[in-house]
Amino acid sequence: MWYRDSVSVRHWIRGLAAIGVVLMISSGVAAESVVTGTATYRERIALSPDAVFEATLEDVSKADAPAEVLSRIRIESPGQPPIRFEIPYDPARIDERHTYSVRATIRAGGRLLFTTDQHYPVLTRGASQSVDLLLRRVSGKLAGAAATPSPLGRLPATYTGVLPCADCPGIEYHLDLFADRAYSLRTVYQGRPEGQFDDIGSWAVSADAKTLILKGGREGPVMFRIKDANTLRKLDLAGKEIASSLNYDLAKTTAFQPIEPRLAMRGLYRYLADAGLFTECLTGRRLSVAQEQDNAALEAAYATARRQPGEELLVSLEGRIAMRPKIEGEGLQPTLVVERFTDVWPGETCGADMTTAALENTYWKLTRLGDHPVIVAARQREPHLILKPEAQLVGGSAGCNRWRGTYRVQGSSLAFDRMVTTEMACLEGMDTEQAFLAALAQVRSWKILGQHLEVFDASGNLLARFEARYLQ
Repeated sequence: MWYRDSVSVRHWIRGLAAIGVVLMISSGVAAESVVTGTATYRERIALSPDAVFEATLEDVSKADAPAEVLSRIRIESPGQPPIRFEIPYDPARIDERHTYSVRATIRAGGRLLFTTDQHYPVLTRGASQSVDLLLRRVSGKLAGAAATPSPLGRLPATYTGVLPCADCPGIEYHLDLFADRAYSLRTVYQGRPEGQFDDIGSWAVSADAKTLILKGGREGPVMFRIKDANTLRKLDLAGKEIASSLNYDLAKTTAFQPIEPRLAMRGLYRYLADAGLFTECLTGRRLSVAQEQDNAALEAAYATARRQPGEELLVSLEGRIAMRPKIEGEGLQPTLVVERFTDVWPGETCGADMTTAALENTYWKLTRLGDHPVIVAARQREPHLILKPEAQLVGGSAGCNRWRGTYRVQGSSLAFDRMVTTEMACLEGMDTEQAFLAALAQVRSWKILGQHLEVFDASGNLLARFEARYLQ
């Protein structure tokens, strides 16, 4: 329920402060004996199922002595970053005069792959109980591993095959792998009039060089075991072998035979020097934009929304990636053909590659309300929310006023309750603030796509879209 005290703003703020004290005291018991955090890295490398993440809480007060490890956690098969972790510790061992830090590593197959290379303070001297770690890749020489040829052989390459289908004669797979870590995948369900589906994205090879991982527009990755450079065997959704005598293999074709995928796309667009450039979100590819079909609508919308020449703005559209002659030099290059322009979304980006944010303990910046982009006025806070699982508390900024409340999450269900706000008035952004708070009251379900959170009402209508932000 939304609470507004019409009697006295001063008394209301005092009451809110009192509530805040109570909430902090009640949640402190659960939170004071655990350090929470996330760990990520910048490289577009997927972790293999045998990866192991380790994090330690250390006393680093003595410069002339080794750090004292107070607690350690180990997570086997942590999945892909950001990796969420909790380090329990004994509060009786914490001395407010000392300095404490978190350190982490990722290993696979006995080799050190990533490690922290700086201190991440926690607990004392003004540091919090939550930390965001950025791990650095260890070079092959330091890790004790010599450089090896790619298990996929020379790229680009095409792999094809007909795989089993539960309710159709078979599924035709056509997979194109490019040297820049992009892929195109076409699946055709035989016997269905509209059974063709295209997907694009980024590919990675696991640390043990045994698994190919495709991360594109699907909710989960598609994985193949690399039998050899010429053969890929499809794995199940968990990356395990499919126990079957049926064919699940794709074979490399003699010659590269690229498709021209047609699908809905999102990307950063800019128009400069009489040419449009589109950086597609899933692949990271920068594509020239053909001057045909619905390109004129894209250019016009960009010209209206941009704040300065050459600014990159996120746009959504339907189109295809066609092979066209290069503007300079000989040969062909991938080119975007805009078949239907959808919309432009100022203030939103593609998000990090090959990662999926978590619902809780993530700073979610509001980027859309329904079908309308959210533009933050100058000198105004950006609307956002953060869900804290320790006491099921949620809070953030509505743009002008701060707000807080509680939340309930179970599977894909999500609801906010006991919402309170401060009572300030701002010259700009109040319409957006009121619409944001009204939308939160209607939230009943949620979905995360990579670095973006979408929330829906009871009828499944999109209420708002957020983008993950990681503070370092």
